[in-house]
Amino acid sequence: MNLTISGHHLEVTPAIREYVESKIERITRHFDHVIDIAVILTVDKLPEKEKRQRAEITLNLSGKALHAESADQNLYAAIDLVIDK
Repeated sequence: MNLTISGHHLEVTPAIREYVESKIERITRHFDHVIDIAVILTVDKLPEKEKRQRAEITLNLSGKALHAESADQNLYAAIDLVIDK
């Protein structure tokens, strides 16, 4: 299984990487034959001077591709929401 974690307008720190990897373990327990997982973490700077944190996951299984995304003001909360989806 290949795991790719990337950030858009965000530096992926070791703490964030470790948090995502620990959450991904929950997904791999539910699915067999996971080919690869791509995680994209994004910080959107909105005109209202609020920052919106987004997390997207694309999970490629044998014969299927699953995509989920979520947004929150806290990046860790966005990661939790997307893992729950």
